[in-house]
Amino acid sequence: MENPKNHRREIVVEATATSIEKWRKQVIAGQPETGRMYAFISDEGNYIPGGEGTAPTPLTYFVSGMAL
Repeated sequence: MENPKNHRREIVVEATATSIEKWRKQVIAGQPETGRMYAFISDEGNYIPGGEGTAPTPLTYFVSGMAL
């Protein structure tokens, strides 16, 4: 008899990043197996030369993910 605690489930998450302009980037990420992919856009604030603050910073997304 198998122990139900020994079952494993593989979760695959893929992400593709592209540069839009200056510090603005777009990432398409999600789980291809489910067909659910999402777009994220990030930008740096104007405290960095070229940053315009048009979207959350990459660090903001990272911290938000840790909070979830």
